[in-house]
Amino acid sequence: MASFSQMQSQFQSQMQSQGLALPPELEVGPSGTRVSTKESCVTPSGNDPEMSDSDKCGLYIEDNPSHLVALGRIYEGSTVVHNIPLLHGQVKVGVEEVKDAEALVPVPTGEVTSVGQALNTFLAWPTHLVKRLSEQVFYSNYMFLFFN
Repeated sequence: MASFSQMQSQFQSQMQSQGLALPPELEVGPSGTRVSTKESCVTPSGNDPEMSDSDKCGLYIEDNPSHLVALGRIYEGSTVVHNIPLLHGQVKVGVEEVKDAEALVPVPTGEVTSVGQALNTFLAWPTHLVKRLSEQVFYSNYMFLFFN
């Protein structure tokens, strides 16, 4: 009876004689940097020349009063997040910095329910709870002038 390596060699010879080839064997082990093909991860903000500081935003949750739970970026013009259509009154955001890891996200997914789990991913967020940083600076300055 022929050994496995002999049978494999014979099979490869037959394939080559018919003009066919086997695909190369895959290497097993650590690979290079993985890149998301589903666009589900936030790319570092410094790497995208089309993103400006005006796209930076504060992400809030409803509370009395509402409070800042994360910083991120707005992706206006997007209509889906993780293949789920955005509803009216929602915007796609990327979470870049967590301020309150225990806070619950307003639009949870199967994988993300708390802000701490949302770092470097995209989420749908209610539009009225997203404030551009320029709005926050204005509001903070206004409150400072008003109360001082």
